[in-house]
Amino acid sequence: MEHIKDYLSKTKSAVQKVFEAYDSYLELMKIPQRPAFFYWGDPNSEENKQAYAKWRIENKEVLKERHHRDDEYAFELFARSTLAGTILQFAYNGINIFSKNNLANENFKNIIKPNSRPAKFCIGRLIDDIPIGLIIYAGRNQAMHFDDKDINELNKSVFYKLANWYSPTFKKWFVDSYYDLNNDQIIHYAGNILYKLGWSAYIFYEQDMLEMLQNNI
Repeated sequence: MEHIKDYLSKTKSAVQKVFEAYDSYLELMKIPQRPAFFYWGDPNSEENKQAYAKWRIENKEVLKERHHRDDEYAFELFARSTLAGTILQFAYNGINIFSKNNLANENFKNIIKPNSRPAKFCIGRLIDDIPIGLIIYAGRNQAMHFDDKDINELNKSVFYKLANWYSPTFKKWFVDSYYDLNNDQIIHYAGNILYKLGWSAYIFYEQDMLEMLQNNI
């Protein structure tokens, strides 16, 4: 393979199937539709309490199934994130093979050396001032080594920048738990990385890969 288009063409069916499998888990959240209870005025009024009790009885079976499928989805989150990690692996391989970039991004030049493998990933549109190539790099590494708490400084730095954001309104920093490596509730961050990239379907993955590596076409 000489060009990124060749790579995308030869891997398209596989990546599409992974996206389809990844999306299939969302069916657990869609069916049955979550019932909603609506009320007027004081939620603690006797009238609303009676209406709510009646609603729970009328929707007993749906609520039971909905809770069951919620639990099933939570149980499958690790499996789903593993598929997301596979998508990041395909992207990682494409960049590693076809990127000709050898300059470190300005925000990471104290960590990334010119002409190094990580420098290859300093490409693509910016999210939170981070090239998406580096987000793919760090996301893929965490996904492949999720049981290794001692990941390298570059991976930590990328996740730190994704997790920490400043609010001009409140004039303080906040931490987004979805990208915080200190969050003990998350083992595998690949699904969250796909969300950050906006890769909800194959077409968005392909578009970014082509834009990042267009100089090689």
